Amino acid sequence: MINKRKYIGVESRVHFKVLEDAIADYFQTGSFDRDKCLLHIKQYTEGENRAGKILKHVTVLIQRNNYLLAQLKKVVKDFDYYRFSLDERKAIILCLFCNSYPITFDILTSLSQGFKVQENINKQVIVQKIGAIYGSNRAMHIAITEILPFLIECGTIQRIKMGLYSLNSRLVVKNRFVVELIVYTDISLSGSKSILIDDLNFKPWYLYFDTSDWKDDQFNFLISKKDSAVGKGYLTING
Repeated sequence: MINKRKYIGVESRVHFKVLEDAIADYFQTGSFDRDKCLLHIKQYTEGENRAGKILKHVTVLIQRNNYLLAQLKKVVKDFDYYRFSLDERKAIILCLFCNSYPITFDILTSLSQGFKVQENINKQVIVQKIGAIYGSNRAMHIAITEILPFLIECGTIQRIKMGLYSLNSRLVVKNRFVVELIVYTDISLSGSKSILIDDLNFKPWYLYFDTSDWKDDQFNFLISKKDSAVGKGYLTING
């Protein structure tokens, strides 16, 4: 059944570097400079209309993630975002983008489900899966076309040839806050109120992250661990 409340919103490709520098500048200065961001965008794209659409996407990301950015700012040493490893920065941007545009999360989980049964996924398979959620419309087709290159830049998938994609190596994330941001994103966007700790290695979203070193006894920022009658307990969003 198509969920008509689903918001697509992605009209143009947003480069990872554009988002990353906007976030870094936000932490350094304490505000989002739209004019500075627009100048940066124009280094990657041509045309005022397209640049304006990308600026809108970046603005939405900043505005819709006020809470997450405020929490993240507490753990950014010396307000220097680039202290995080590259994989951790990719995970941060990916999570923020997913929370701004949930269709991105849906694309990733649909891909993950496909990767569990085959190595390569055709774009048309993604279109069919996402179309079942959002409806087969022009906005959905545009969003998929523009989001896939972004996912490649984030290191989650790689393009084998035109229209064919495979899983990339998993992002190695050790920073405790970023680990919690990944879990927070899954709980929030999957529509569940919590997740069993035992399920971290099985849910589609976690295919893109190396969870081997994650500890289940330290959650202080975005999520909390609760006791469960069975298993290792469960995780739930704070507040």
